[in-house]
Amino acid sequence: MQNLSLQEQYAKSVRTEVADSVYNIYHQFKNEQTVAFREVQKYLYDTCDDMEKEMIAYIKYMKTLTITANWASKEISKSVKRFCTVRTIGDLLYYAAPVAVVIDVLLRLFDFI
Repeated sequence: MQNLSLQEQYAKSVRTEVADSVYNIYHQFKNEQTVAFREVQKYLYDTCDDMEKEMIAYIKYMKTLTITANWASKEISKSVKRFCTVRTIGDLLYYAAPVAVVIDVLLRLFDFI
């Protein structure tokens, strides 16, 4: 009987020690897991914030380019309209002068040959 009582007491002490060990391991794992999840979450938030900042900067850059392109297209349109309208004989001479020079150079070149 005494032997059985010692075995039972030993089993209770082992059970208590094992339960305490498992409990401690579980809580240590849980704490480490929580810390690891927080670190991953912080990394993801930081990465997302950096990406958002880069996207905002890129959008501002694209907006500036769009405004500049719009302005340039308006200016080109004005220039084309101005070049396409010949109102006076002076305008005709102004636009015809480069063509006359090219024709003169070609005629002199062919005359040389």
